Amino acid sequence: MKAQDFDVVVLGSGFAGSIAAMILQRVGRRVALIDKARHPRFAIGESSTPIANMVLRDLARRYDLPRLVPLASYGPWQETYPHIGCGLKRGFSYFEHQRGETFKPSPAHTNELLVAASSRDRDSDTQWLRADVDQFLCSEAAHVGATVLEECAVQEIHRRSVGDWIFDCRYDRQRLKLRSSFVIDSTGEAGILPRSLGIAPCVERCRTRSRAIFSHFRNVGSWHESLNWLGGCTQDHPFTCDHAAQHHIFDGAWLWMLRFNNGLTSAGLVLDEAKYPLELSRDTSTEWDQWLKCFPSVAAMFATAELAPSPGKLIRTARLQRRWSQFAGDDWALLPHTAGFIDPLHSTGIAHSLCGVELLVQIIEQAWRSEALAGELRRFDQTIQQELDIIDELVAICFSTFSQFELLVIASMLYFALATTYERLRYNNQTPLAFLCADRPEIRELLQIAGQILREAASIDTPAAVAQVRRDITALIAPINHVGLLDLSQANMYRHTVAPQ
Repeated sequence: MKAQDFDVVVLGSGFAGSIAAMILQRVGRRVALIDKARHPRFAIGESSTPIANMVLRDLARRYDLPRLVPLASYGPWQETYPHIGCGLKRGFSYFEHQRGETFKPSPAHTNELLVAASSRDRDSDTQWLRADVDQFLCSEAAHVGATVLEECAVQEIHRRSVGDWIFDCRYDRQRLKLRSSFVIDSTGEAGILPRSLGIAPCVERCRTRSRAIFSHFRNVGSWHESLNWLGGCTQDHPFTCDHAAQHHIFDGAWLWMLRFNNGLTSAGLVLDEAKYPLELSRDTSTEWDQWLKCFPSVAAMFATAELAPSPGKLIRTARLQRRWSQFAGDDWALLPHTAGFIDPLHSTGIAHSLCGVELLVQIIEQAWRSEALAGELRRFDQTIQQELDIIDELVAICFSTFSQFELLVIASMLYFALATTYERLRYNNQTPLAFLCADRPEIRELLQIAGQILREAASIDTPAAVAQVRRDITALIAPINHVGLLDLSQANMYRHTVAPQ
């Protein structure tokens, strides 16, 4: 059977693979985008951030993809693509709950944290309904000329020599053979390429240990309305707390809530696996219900909720963390979500993936068939390794503080300091090489010191000790604190953290 020839085969047609395919097609590569399934389909990894939108907007403009520009902010998205599901995301909100107790709002907001990412709805970030967004982006890849093969099962991958790949596939009930010079794996957890190459996993490098139960729901109640009913001072909030990546914090766990315009809510419980190991003898629905019952104010939001038709069930995972030991070779690369995954705590997934796409397509565009390509791909590998290390450390530090909300607030500021630093550098045309400035030695050293301080503090709960930790972390992040983080006068209500437009 004669093989169809391509320059690049992209495995996996989620948003990252589809965007990579359309960009590479735009710069003159012949691209095949392959997926074993068909859109639309359920997926999580739904919360965008200012960094994600900056990168998406820049990619769209740099590579003449104007139809992607409206996806970079809420207002233009609604005006241009009202049929593509999304939600309004003005920032991040956090609320501490005590087991067995109704949430008690504090006038000083000591059990709340809101961090604004935008100053008005029109410019805000979005929650991506991935079934809609991924389908749209895959169709856009076909529109710009990429060969899109859905329901195409890759049965064997042969690397005959550097730059000579053969894919034996099953497509439309027939055998299909493809040849390419380069391969990009965007299959996420499936990891088709690293498994085929025999790349060793190295999850032991991850400090975070968490698992999850999640789904999409209909008829979930409003937390903003619940707070008002409970006597909360919502007038102090810099934005409506439901228009956010909403975090409900428990001892050793947290619950995400992301609301979409069509009445759907994405909700997921993330558990510290060391504290709450997976018990396969316990039914998934039973475990979910038992957790909700422990926190009455959260349970009240789900009193009339029902599972959405897609996926139509609760999904429970084993350990979320995964990681391969190598992310690129002379003629192949893994996009970030295939390379590894840590935890959804800081909504890093979309932004990290887009940063990886940006770096990789630039390398392929500029170093294609040159002697520099192998070295640039080694740089790509090192960069993604550093980024996953940083994400892991940021999340692991936060998990160590879940039993003390004041410490969690302090720990969370590490992420916001890095994110706002990246945003300002990029806005001023000083685009960092790595997501969250992860390639900078001073950033890695800062996190190492902060982690030691906060982990030691987790076993101390005196007000004086916590105050000292706040002073120590405030001093530590001072060189990258551009937005007044850890300012006590803000009372955990941060209005001036918005990304530059």
